Amino acid sequence: IIGYQYVKSDGSTVTSQLSDVPYYMQILDDKGMSVQTALTWAYLRPYHGRICSGCHYGSYRGRAFKNIHAKALYNWWY
Repeated sequence: IIGYQYVKSDGSTVTSQLSDVPYYMQILDDKGMSVQTALTWAYLRPYHGRICSGCHYGSYRGRAFKNIHAKALYNWWY
């Protein structure tokens, strides 16, 4: 484990990663047990970013994806 990041109520999160270093995301519950695991490794190029707006938000119960701002992006620099 290289770091922890809290998930906002809408399922979004924001963090910083080193460029060109593969990372793997896994969502853990309050007991440290896996709730959701990414299917692939990811990495970022220099000066690029990736936004997680929640795992498949709206894809359940027949709802369409909403173009909304992820709560994790509010005041992310603090």
